[in-house]
This record gives sequence, C-alpha cells and structure tokens, in this order.
Amino acid sequence: CWDSLWMVVVQDWPLIEEVDMKNFFLIASIVMITMALSPGYALVIQRDQSVQIPDTLVIDDDLLVFAGDIDIRGTVNGNVYALGQNITVSGVIGGSLYSGGATININPKSVQTVWAAGGNIKIAGAFAKNVMLFGGSLMVDKQTSIGKDLRVYGGKLIVDGVIAGAIKGAVGDFTMSGRSGRIKIKSDKTYIRSTAYVAGDLCLTSEKKPVIEEGATITGETKIQEAEVEEARPFLAALAPVFAFFFMMIKIVMLIAKIIVGVLLIALFRCYVQRIMDKLNKETWKSLGWGFLTLIVVPVAVAILFAILVGYPIGILGIYLYTVVAYLSSIIVALVLGEKIIGLFKKEGVISLYLSFITGISILFLVGFIPVLNTLVCIFTLLFGVGATVLASWNLLKEMREKELI
Repeated sequence: CWDSLWMVVVQDWPLIEEVDMKNFFLIASIVMITMALSPGYALVIQRDQSVQIPDTLVIDDDLLVFAGDIDIRGTVNGNVYALGQNITVSGVIGGSLYSGGATININPKSVQTVWAAGGNIKIAGAFAKNVMLFGGSLMVDKQTSIGKDLRVYGGKLIVDGVIAGAIKGAVGDFTMSGRSGRIKIKSDKTYIRSTAYVAGDLCLTSEKKPVIEEGATITGETKIQEAEVEEARPFLAALAPVFAFFFMMIKIVMLIAKIIVGVLLIALFRCYVQRIMDKLNKETWKSLGWGFLTLIVVPVAVAILFAILVGYPIGILGIYLYTVVAYLSSIIVALVLGEKIIGLFKKEGVISLYLSFITGISILFLVGFIPVLNTLVCIFTLLFGVGATVLASWNLLKEMREKELI
C-alpha cells in the first residue's frame, strides 16, 4: 500500500498538483487506517525521551517511534515512522522510512523509500527507490546512491552522491557536484560544479543565471526559464502531502491511544459503561440536552470558582472532570454506534462490547476526514456522549446514596 501511495505522490506529481488535495488527503487517510486496523497488521510503538534500537535488535513489524532523540541502528523488517528532535538512522530497514525532526541523519544499510522533513537533513548510504526531502538545509552525501528519483523542497540543497533517476523540486540554493539523470528544479542560485554529471536535460527556473563550471558534463540540453511570482504556489502545494502525512500520523496515534483507553474502560468498568450506553439508547434526546447544558454550565462555574480564589481547588477538579468526560464521549458514542451497526447483521446472540467499540471508533475516525460532516459529527458526539455520561453518573450517585454506600 505504501509503495503504491508513493508511486502516486512522487512519480505522478504533476497529476497530484491538479487534483483536489482534500481528496488526496482523504484517500491517503483511508489507506493508512485500513492498514492500521487490518487483521495481521502489526505495529511496534516506542516512546520516551530517548529511544535507541541497538544493532543487535531485529524487529519483524513496522516501527513507530516518538522521542526527543532517536537512534535506529538495528534491523526493522517493516516500515519505520520516526518523529523526534534528533533522528539518526544507520540500520537495515526492510520497508520505507518516514521521519520528521529538527536534525535528521539518514545513513541506512538498506531502505526502500524515504520521506523526511526537518530543519537539517543529511542522507548517505543506499536507497533502493525514491527519496523525498523537505527542510532548511538538505545534504546528499557523496556516499549516497538513490535507485530512482530525488524530490527536494527547501532552503539549501547540496548533491554530491549518485541519483539514478531525476532530481526535481524547488530550493533556495542548489549545488550539484554528483551524478544524476535529468534535473528539473526551481532555485534562486544554482552552481553546477566541474565534477557534476547530468545524464539528460538541465531545466532550471531561476531569476539568476546559473554558474556552470568548466568540466561539468550535461548530456542533454540546458534550459533556463525566468522565475515568476505565480510559480511559488506549487511549492506550497508540494508541502501539503507532508502536512497531511504528519497530521495523519498524529490522528492514528490518537486513535490507537483511544482504542487502548476504550478497551481498558470496558474491561475494568463494564457495568458502568453498559449503564451509560443504556442511558444514551433509552433517553437519547435527554442526553443531548444534558450534554449541551453541561458544556455551557461547567466552564462558567469553573470561571466563577477561579475568580473567587477560594474555589480554586474545586475549579481545578472541575476542569479535570470536564476534560475526562469530554474525552470519553467519543468512546461511549462509538460503542452505541458500533452496537447498532452490528445489530443490523447479527439478529441473535450477545454483541461483544469490544467488537462494537472497534467498529464504532473506526467509523468515527473515517468520517472525521469528510469536510463539514466531520464538524457536525464531532459536535453531536460530544453532546450525546457527555450528556449520557452525566445522566448515568448522576443516577448512579443517587442509587448509592439511597443504599447508603456514600
């Protein structure tokens, strides 16, 4: 799936620029969530201030890493998703690498495709397919070998390595001293060193004449086109998939976290969860009203408590409870939604709460990428979920008081 998505993004880029980016965003999101939730799909998640994958470690699944400092020296037989401040990759990656950070050093023993965004990016080593870089300073070391194309968008680009395919993109300064196929790039300043070898045309869009040193080899034509102000727009459009990628990564991580919370909630408080679901099913519109009232009254009450100072501790408690109930609202709505959908196909027998939850939360996640409908679903999910939780909790408290349990 990733390789197919990469073929669309990188090799057919002119087509992408003509397509509505919202459609691309939605399609890519569906692909990612389908892979994340499909049977047999495994994902290893590591998170800490500093994460290191030693050279003796072999991971047979995809790897998702969040940390300040990330050092991957071992072997990952799947894809690697790395988000951090300082990222170093020097191991073996069987799939592709998707990374974002302030400083990124990529020197793998092997990898398929690379998609990196950061302040300073340096790559070296062997890359079987395509490489796409977004950043302030981009360096392609002389030890670099790229099997297909290099796509670049950033401030400064230096190419000393070997690129079997083309170099395309838009940068501020471009220095070429390595070997590549056709070059089609927009840059403010271009330097073609004497050691450069371009197997094809050199197509530049620039306000300034390029500096081409004697000894440089260009087998095709050298075409120079003066830059226009309107041509800055494709550069911004080119960044859209990067933002979409990181946004999807954040969404998926939040989804995984919510699934974990939901499963724990069902396992530890099944009766309480069932009580809230029953309340939402039997008193649906009353739940909506209480949810609307809660979302208005609680913030006002908390503000008053903070204003009178002495109510500060209660105000803090109110914010905490308010946040917890709001977070749980989507879990409750997902449970009810999933149960109703499964009930359409399963007429007899007990419906598993776990299956209901996974079904409902997946639907809510996918609907979240549909414009306008996303906003409406979020609002009503919050209102119904909060209202049902407040009603069920209030009734539970009354029952406990009647039985003198509290």
